Amino acid sequence: MKIGELWNRFKKSWIISAIVTGIVGLVLLLFPGNALLSVCYCIGGLTIAMGVIRVVRYFKLEHLYPYFFQSDLVIGLVTVGLGVFMVTSPQAVMSLLPNLFGALLIGCGIGNILRSVDAKNTGYTKWGVLLGMAILSIAAGFVVLNNPFGAIEVVVAVEGGCLIYQSISDFLITLVVNKKVKAIGQNEKAQQ
Repeated sequence: MKIGELWNRFKKSWIISAIVTGIVGLVLLLFPGNALLSVCYCIGGLTIAMGVIRVVRYFKLEHLYPYFFQSDLVIGLVTVGLGVFMVTSPQAVMSLLPNLFGALLIGCGIGNILRSVDAKNTGYTKWGVLLGMAILSIAAGFVVLNNPFGAIEVVVAVEGGCLIYQSISDFLITLVVNKKVKAIGQNEKAQQ
C-alpha cells in the first residue's frame, strides 16, 4: 500500500481528534463554572479515545517510520492513562485539573517537536513554524502547571483556550503532513 493511501485512511482520525480537542476547549472557555464533573467525564472519555486512536495508528503505520507518527505511541499511551484517571477519579481530577492539562499540553508539545523534526527531515522548509508552535504549547503547559490564576473557573477557561490552541496546532500540522504526503505520492507516480 502506498503512503498516500495510508495517509488518507488515517488523516480523518487526526482531523477529528483536533476538532474534538477544539470543541472541548471551547466548552471549557465559555462555560468554566458549569458542570465540571460532567466535563471531567467527557474529557476523560474523549482523551481515552484520542489516545487509542494514536496508539492504533502507531501500530498500523509502523512501516512509515522514521518519516511520520513517531511520537504517536508515547502520546497515545500518556493520553489513555490520563483519560482513564479522569473517568475513574473525577473529584481528584477536578482538584488536579490544572496539573493534568499542563502535563497534557507539555506532552503534546513534545510530540509536536518530534513532528517538526520529522517535517525538517523530509524536506519541509517551514518546519520552524511547527517547532515554534510546539514550543508555545510547552510554554502554555508550564504556565498552567504554575497556576498563577487562582480561581478554578479562570484556570478552566485558560485551559480551554490552551486546548483550542492545541487543536489549531494539530490541525496545521495535519495540513503540513498532508502536503508532504502528496509530494511523496507525486514522486512515487513519477518514478513508475
